[in-house]
Amino acid sequence: MIILYIIMILIAMLPLWKTIRFIRLEERIRREGISTTGIVIHIHTTRYQRGPATDRVHTRYQSIIPGQYHEANFVTKHQKYQVGQTIPVKYIPEQPDKIVVALRRGYWLMLIFSIVLLLFVFFAIYKINEMVKADGQPYTFDPPWKD
Repeated sequence: MIILYIIMILIAMLPLWKTIRFIRLEERIRREGISTTGIVIHIHTTRYQRGPATDRVHTRYQSIIPGQYHEANFVTKHQKYQVGQTIPVKYIPEQPDKIVVALRRGYWLMLIFSIVLLLFVFFAIYKINEMVKADGQPYTFDPPWKD
């Protein structure tokens, strides 16, 4: 049973781990990244049935090596950028496809959700374990009208 509990905790930790990785990568790019100017080369709009549309903006920017260009993309609000527009870009030479554009991303809502999910799983495991260990018998519900 303990192996099942461990597997449940590990699965619940995945969103938290991934969110923390995104936050750390973005902070690293902001701290150590090289600033340059990119040009929007293509925009792919995704529309959802309910809710706002988003744009995946493809940009091309010059690296620190003259004549060498990189391409990367990011997701933003619909119609925030236009094809041909120049935008400020920060990148790390080791990972030129990972870029940061202007404002900070909103990872905090996902971080809070991931922590709440993990706490819920801990509580659920505690309650499951409590039910399993109750008098050595699994919990059974006896309705009051069963007399």
